Amino acid sequence: MILTADCILPVSSPPLHHGAVAIQGSKILDVGDMESICRRYPDLPLRELKGCVLMPGLVNAHTHLELTLLRDRLSTVDDFISWLLALIPAKMKMTPDEIEESIRTGAEQSLSSGTTCIGEITNTLSSPRILGEKGLRGVVFLEVLGRNHIDPDEWGDEVIRRLRAFEHDPSGRITMGISPHTPYTLSVDRLQVLSGLLRKESLPYTIHVSESREEQEYFLEQSGGFKSRLFPAVGWQDHPDPIGALSPLLYLDRFGLVTDRLLIAHGVYLSPEDMDRIREAGARVVICAGSNQMLGVGRPPIRSLMQKNIPVALGTDSLASNTSLSLWDEMRHVYALVKDAPPITADSVLSMATLGGAQGLGLASDIGSIEPAKEADLIAVEWEEPRGDDPATDLISRTQDRHIRMVMVGGRIVKNKKI
Repeated sequence: MILTADCILPVSSPPLHHGAVAIQGSKILDVGDMESICRRYPDLPLRELKGCVLMPGLVNAHTHLELTLLRDRLSTVDDFISWLLALIPAKMKMTPDEIEESIRTGAEQSLSSGTTCIGEITNTLSSPRILGEKGLRGVVFLEVLGRNHIDPDEWGDEVIRRLRAFEHDPSGRITMGISPHTPYTLSVDRLQVLSGLLRKESLPYTIHVSESREEQEYFLEQSGGFKSRLFPAVGWQDHPDPIGALSPLLYLDRFGLVTDRLLIAHGVYLSPEDMDRIREAGARVVICAGSNQMLGVGRPPIRSLMQKNIPVALGTDSLASNTSLSLWDEMRHVYALVKDAPPITADSVLSMATLGGAQGLGLASDIGSIEPAKEADLIAVEWEEPRGDDPATDLISRTQDRHIRMVMVGGRIVKNKKI
């Protein structure tokens, strides 16, 4: 198949007006101007996407789709700890059928906004199958947490058993990873087990790190709301605190968990020293600015991360802590924070939502940009009133779900809007 469009936005190279993408099977075969691509591949069927920008599918690198049905139920909480204490019983009350419905609804909302790949944190064994059935690509991270006493060997075996129990995705587009929840919701023995497991198993992993001021207070001062409110509420008040005043990131580094397979979620309070260690290790960061705003935890240090040359991805988090699963809304939010902070541009923000997300999930060799040999994960976005040579600014400023004309994952069209 050949797809032609008013503009091809490869992300990894400059925009190409009146361009074309040749696709064979699930892969991108070639990219170039319309005339040369059509001449080079005369036997491929042609589809014209007039009035559109053709670009890589969006990559939402941090989601909890099983919480989709909790939208608006926790929006009146006053602070981060109150939100956590409201979330725990709300999630526990969800039935298995509600959780599966939540995942399906979240997957549909994601595709409708042009997301083709997600980094999904879950405990639901059917997640890979459901996401695969919906046509998405992604990494499904098994969430693990706990501070109560365990037998380390038994707990490690249980984690492996749960990983293997996830329902298989026949498409092969869904891969597995692990999500140690946070440094403050995992005991020392669990962190040691996870460190050993991740040395043996070449799995991607993601951890919520430095999301709140309360997390900083706990690790740097062994005080604050986690000790006085959160831990007593969940029965963890008698478990030992971290020894020594280290940031949450450097505490994880004690266990060998800061590596080039780590995707740090949030990172609102990462220090310059933290960022130096992240860059040295080759880890990445996914920022969730909309969620951070709703929970009142602060703003992610986007400019500092970029100045340190740390790969930055975007995530919506869940509808329990955000109002939208659309990365276009997330891009608008981020762009409003950084547009007056050169050298961050609209192109930079669009890259975070595509190639940056692919880097975050360890998939940059396969997706995130329009290049030969990469998977054909593409979206066509209506571009009614192009202004100059800056399609990224135009798209970020106005794109809504209704503007997504086509969604393709692995060369297969999964959403198609007839004009």
